[in-house]
Amino acid sequence: MLGKQNRQTSFMDIETWYGGPIVTPESIYGLLDSWGDRLITDEDFAELFSVTGRPSVSPALLAKVLLLMYHDNVSDRESQERAQYDLRWKVALRLSINEAGFDYTALCRFRARLLINKQQKLVFERFLRLAKEAGIVKDGSLQIIDSSHILGAGAVQDTYMLIKTAIQKLLKVRKKNQPHKSDLVFQLDYSQKGKPDIDWDNEDIRQQVLQRLVEDSHMVLAAVSSMDHTKEEQLAAELLATITEQDIDISPEGTVTLRHGVAKDRVISAEDTEMRHGHKTSRGKFNGYKGQIMMDEVSEIITNVEVTPGNQADGEVMDEMLTSTTVKPGMIMGDTAYGTLSARESAEYHKVAAVAPLPMGSANPSDPFSKYQFHIAWDTMTCTCPFKQSTTKTYKDQKTGIVKAFVFDKSQCSRCPFRSQCFGKGKRRTVFMHPEEQKRRDIMEQTNTPEFKGLYRNRSKIERKVAHVMNRGMRKSRYIGREKTLTQLAYKAAGVNLKRIFQCIKGDVSKLDSLTRALGI
Repeated sequence: MLGKQNRQTSFMDIETWYGGPIVTPESIYGLLDSWGDRLITDEDFAELFSVTGRPSVSPALLAKVLLLMYHDNVSDRESQERAQYDLRWKVALRLSINEAGFDYTALCRFRARLLINKQQKLVFERFLRLAKEAGIVKDGSLQIIDSSHILGAGAVQDTYMLIKTAIQKLLKVRKKNQPHKSDLVFQLDYSQKGKPDIDWDNEDIRQQVLQRLVEDSHMVLAAVSSMDHTKEEQLAAELLATITEQDIDISPEGTVTLRHGVAKDRVISAEDTEMRHGHKTSRGKFNGYKGQIMMDEVSEIITNVEVTPGNQADGEVMDEMLTSTTVKPGMIMGDTAYGTLSARESAEYHKVAAVAPLPMGSANPSDPFSKYQFHIAWDTMTCTCPFKQSTTKTYKDQKTGIVKAFVFDKSQCSRCPFRSQCFGKGKRRTVFMHPEEQKRRDIMEQTNTPEFKGLYRNRSKIERKVAHVMNRGMRKSRYIGREKTLTQLAYKAAGVNLKRIFQCIKGDVSKLDSLTRALGI
């Protein structure tokens, strides 16, 4: 049942005893004190609670606690202590001196309720709608998108520990659901945590352990598949099967060996199965997730957030970000990761103009002899090199008839003084075509204009905003799982937006009036 916070003035109120203001009005504590009761209300969470039963702790109070907790980067238990002893928190939460307000375990239950109802971004979107009604952000504006890594909370494990931990998980679930079923005989001991106590420098012993781990895994999977099992057992069995098969090869004789290379979408932790190996640059590798952030270019209000797997390409999230945003952009700006053809198609589907350079891969457009220095006349299907030699000779796919390359004659290239730089030791130049070559060249022509370059300079604004969010408590996830990490990111972004909204309306009477009307003041 929905609980509500008591708002009656008490003789034990902080300012009654202190005799004056305790926090600055522009701080998050001061803003929650002055505006919190209208910014976040218990009625905002009504759909998350039943109409009967024991009243809960005020959800508006707990939501404000989450804002403060992520702002100050403290734990659940420390949040309770600050609400009891920190005057800034008492002012922000409107708690009297002798009032504790909540037990820290209520925060875990509150986050679980948000998670179950898919309402992790409820407060974030509430603030965003208020900013929209106040005219601070508007539909059709230029918005910027970028991402940064979030380190996962789960332990990254090697193949041996992944398989062992997954077996232990399945056995634990099986024992809980079928406590009298213990007829399996294992080659290794799964009652103890940690790696088997062996000489890990001995390759033969390591091989024996791996062989036994895989055989034990196959045995328990066969046992589970041959009997009725719960959904919990099914999920644990699927995890074990995935982990067992992702890193090993089995010979026809049954010998198990570690596979060379890294499997695609490899599970790296049996504790947090959604964590992935990722990288933002060739050197900047990490284990965890990516935090996706969209921001209004003018007001610098964060307009959308999302958490994606660490190995997912940034451009693949374009459709999801544009679908779920409260403030629809007219243009979306990003770096080359958001300039892929598929990302542009997603933006076009939502009737949003994409402002991003095209990723070139291994090609270097500044190279005077790259294929992009060869002009192609699509109407006549003629390719002309930088030295005015032209060809209409093409190599086509035999099935589809699509042109895959333009080919120059040997006679044309043999008399060129730059032939060794153009195509090395070969006898003639071949210009290979991308399946969407014409579209790519049109995009490149557009992004080389002075207008694009002038507009694109604004992209750097998102770097500051991302750094502000990530480096103040968001660089590492507190929780296991992507959805829980989204709760952390959404409340962190909501706190950042709260302060930014009031910075934007400072001194602007019209926007302040619009905000007060939106809040019903």
